[in-house]
Amino acid sequence: MKEMTFEETPPLGAHKNTIGEAWLSLWRNPGQFVRYWNYKGAIMSGAMRAPIFLITYLVGRESIRLALAAALAQFVFRFFFAGVGGALIQSFRRVEPAWKALASILLVVPLISHVFEFLVQTAFAYFTATHDHTDEAIVRSICFSIISALFTLFIMRRNVMIVGEAESQSLLHDLKRLPLLIFEFVAFIPNEIGAMIRRRAFFTALASIGAFGVFSQMLCIAVTSKAFWTYGGGRQIAFIKFWGVDGIILMLLAVALSLIYYSRADRAK
Repeated sequence: MKEMTFEETPPLGAHKNTIGEAWLSLWRNPGQFVRYWNYKGAIMSGAMRAPIFLITYLVGRESIRLALAAALAQFVFRFFFAGVGGALIQSFRRVEPAWKALASILLVVPLISHVFEFLVQTAFAYFTATHDHTDEAIVRSICFSIISALFTLFIMRRNVMIVGEAESQSLLHDLKRLPLLIFEFVAFIPNEIGAMIRRRAFFTALASIGAFGVFSQMLCIAVTSKAFWTYGGGRQIAFIKFWGVDGIILMLLAVALSLIYYSRADRAK
């Protein structure tokens, strides 16, 4: 059984490029943002982001009319920007090594996206006097952007949700592949840490688990405004009361499942 990697199967082949070549291509040919405007990402992003603002406004006890208006403003903004963002991510999908593409995308896409999002939603909040809800929704939207950018690059390297290229398929075809790819994306980090343990790279594995604990805790606070999400807020069990432990426990369980799975797969060979 092959381990899941961030690489496409089959590989991207002769079309691989460096991060410098990808940036230079965009600089010399900005028309790519129009040619590869990603209608698939536009539809998906608009449909997934609008509910964040709808629910935040409803939870804040605003009227359904205001909540729907906030969701509509977000949908329109995301529909147009996500098409451009999708084109940008697609231009990096062949970059090697993959971590350089990840770094560029995480630095550029969420930053530019949320600067404009802040302007759009702040203008909406100014006319509706709902500043508190806007701030909460934008923080949650930023968290979503981080995960979304990672997932988009992950699936685009597998020829899903791309447009204007020979490997492009219909939106319906791509949607049918998403459930399995979501599972592979969620399993990616546990599988990588499991591979580290099998190589006896124990320090790197422990550091990765600890980093995930911190990262997940930050997301937890941003999305739920709660510092803990285990049973009883992490305080009902004596040794589960430290910041970051929640995510560490979750990752340890996931890594254990990965190790068991690959151990059985190896024995079955």
